[in-house]
Amino acid sequence: MPPVVPSNFAVSGIRTSRLRAAWRLILMVVINLVLMSAYAVSIGPARRWRRPLQATWCRTLCQTAGLRLRVSGVPRNQGPTLFVSNHCSYLDIPVVAREADATFVAKSEVARWPLFGQAARLTRTVFIQRVGAEAKAQGAELLARLGRGENLMLFAEGTSTDGAAVAPFKSSLFGIAEKSAPGVDLRVQPLSITYARTLDGEPLTGWRRELYCWYGAATMFPHLWRMLSLQGAEVEVRFLEPIATTGLGRKELARRAQAAVAASVASVNAELARQEPMLPQAPKAAAIDRAR
Repeated sequence: MPPVVPSNFAVSGIRTSRLRAAWRLILMVVINLVLMSAYAVSIGPARRWRRPLQATWCRTLCQTAGLRLRVSGVPRNQGPTLFVSNHCSYLDIPVVAREADATFVAKSEVARWPLFGQAARLTRTVFIQRVGAEAKAQGAELLARLGRGENLMLFAEGTSTDGAAVAPFKSSLFGIAEKSAPGVDLRVQPLSITYARTLDGEPLTGWRRELYCWYGAATMFPHLWRMLSLQGAEVEVRFLEPIATTGLGRKELARRAQAAVAASVASVNAELARQEPMLPQAPKAAAIDRAR
């Protein structure tokens, strides 16, 4: 069960602004309309502008949402690379795509998300089914993309969490790495995402995780509205050492990647936990925040 968010954020130093949320939401819609249109017409010789446009698009969305990224490590953008990460929020998509030049692999429900779903379809996200003939066809498409030197990005937990820990990675998702063609220098690069602290320096631990992490039974628009009403947050993004896939099966690749991401997230959370005792305790909420 997700933690109860106090209804009065101001008591614990976290203030919201409906005006800020409304302005940011309008700006986000405008940004998507303008940059999605520019991306869509980048065809033929203009296709070389797609990656710069995508990076600008995601950087602007992060800024609009009040996200400040702290990035360490270097993404292996010269593929083929299979990026794998933990998953905390719909915000992970622009956070990762700002740095990693990769096509996302996502569950089919993402196609129906407002704003993010339309953007995902436009950027050639592969929406996967778990069973049936369609799943096999999608697997063949992913292998073909890797064979052409493209990069792929997947959230290997198979769901989103509150970021307190990293769930086991689904080994079935690593099957494309196991089946890659001989001679293809495919690497799996783990990366970790942690919504670490507010811009005022308050650690996003305990109930505060729910302010930016979207998981469980939370519905998207109320969460998005509340998130946009906040001042902003600092996000720790760490690109870890790539893993050579030669001679490794999908289960071992999943285990190694999960261990690397889990260790990275744990180190950030340990640092945040050391800071938390210095902060005032949040009041016990009598009811769940009405904004949810």
